[in-house]
Amino acid sequence: MLTPYEPVCSLSSSGGTLLAVPKSRLKSKGDRAFAIRALLLWNDLPEEIRLADSVSSFKSLLKTHFYRLAFM
Repeated sequence: MLTPYEPVCSLSSSGGTLLAVPKSRLKSKGDRAFAIRALLLWNDLPEEIRLADSVSSFKSLLKTHFYRLAFM
């Protein structure tokens, strides 16, 4: 289940699109589990991508983001 991240104190920069990452029992293998890595990768995306209006715009923004990471 996906749980929105709620910071302890109110921050002006928190847009509400971050997800809470559960603690893993095993540091070496647990942190590489899909349930952990997927949430970390989502939280690392720029807010513009996380706030996309539709799936097609999300895909387009994500593709552009990966292109810029690879070639610029």
